[in-house]
Amino acid sequence: MRNRHPHVLALLFIALVGNLLHPNVAYAQEPTSAHAKAVLIRRFLELTRASDLALLAMESAIPGQRSANPQLPREFWDQLSLRARQQASHLVDLLVPVYDAQFTVGQLKQLVAFYESPLGRHLIEVQPVIATQSVEAGRQWGAQIGAEVARDLTRGGAPLPSRP
Repeated sequence: MRNRHPHVLALLFIALVGNLLHPNVAYAQEPTSAHAKAVLIRRFLELTRASDLALLAMESAIPGQRSANPQLPREFWDQLSLRARQQASHLVDLLVPVYDAQFTVGQLKQLVAFYESPLGRHLIEVQPVIATQSVEAGRQWGAQIGAEVARDLTRGGAPLPSRP
């Protein structure tokens, strides 16, 4: 039985050979789109000052850690802070795959557009103040809850150690 459409077979053969000799177009575009997505993520992290906020949070925690670890010299904490600042770009490198897994390119474009807008820029400007005040509010909230729990346990007859 003879094929009545030899041109169809020829086209299929060319397509098959083309796919074997050249990488799939989708695969060839992957690095470019992955790179473009990484660029968007880095822009988002830059706009939101993610590494600055992480450094602020870390440095805000150092006094408490210093008190909890008096065996560590002051120089340790100074060097920790200094190296964290020097290596902040490494934190961004570590955050790129985290954001890559959670956001699409379209979502990242929307986020970048928002943070480039006047409202987004305002949020970026006030974010450190909000973060600092939120930490203090959380500390006060935790202290209040701790005092209530201690008071309730003491009323119930549970012995609690006295403060030094």
